Amino acid sequence: MTRLLFSVPAAASLSVVVPKFLVLGFTHILPGGLDHILFILGLFLLARDAVTLLFQVTLFTIAHSLTLGLSLVGWLSLPTQWVEVAIALSIAFVAVENLFRDKLSKWRPWMIFSFGLIHGLGFAHTFQETSVDAASLIPALFSFNVGIEAGQLTVIGIAWAVVAAWWKRDDYSRLIARPASAVIAAVGIYWVVERSL
Repeated sequence: MTRLLFSVPAAASLSVVVPKFLVLGFTHILPGGLDHILFILGLFLLARDAVTLLFQVTLFTIAHSLTLGLSLVGWLSLPTQWVEVAIALSIAFVAVENLFRDKLSKWRPWMIFSFGLIHGLGFAHTFQETSVDAASLIPALFSFNVGIEAGQLTVIGIAWAVVAAWWKRDDYSRLIARPASAVIAAVGIYWVVERSL
């Protein structure tokens, strides 16, 4: 695991640290996190109502926040390549399941939580690339996580705006959700192979 570089002055103002890590978290999703974007879209495509979507995203958020924190304090570490392969697998799994289901399966919430744990390790790798001192770690981590959530909500908002007219229609799954999921699944499978080499 890359160690945190404590090079930012201890007296760094929150007015500098907070915006910096908010932006870092947001840009890790938009535009820099295509893999995370596709995962969130995979969750979105199976949801036909706000409650189902909120449930899935909340599970994902809790899980990735947990492993992000544990990784940054040095209690959890996995090789970057393994994490990237697992993230690609999570994208493929969610998208493939979307092809065969119209609502959440009994195991999907558990899988979303498990995949969130893996994505948190990916977020940690990005966080660790930026120097932060010990005194600023907590506000930086909080701000980074808020930035990530803002990015995810932006993705969901854009997706909803694109499909809003069809979201409640009977043919939404056939015309939009399944074709989009097939594309996401293909990209996820490609990444699994590419990242395994």
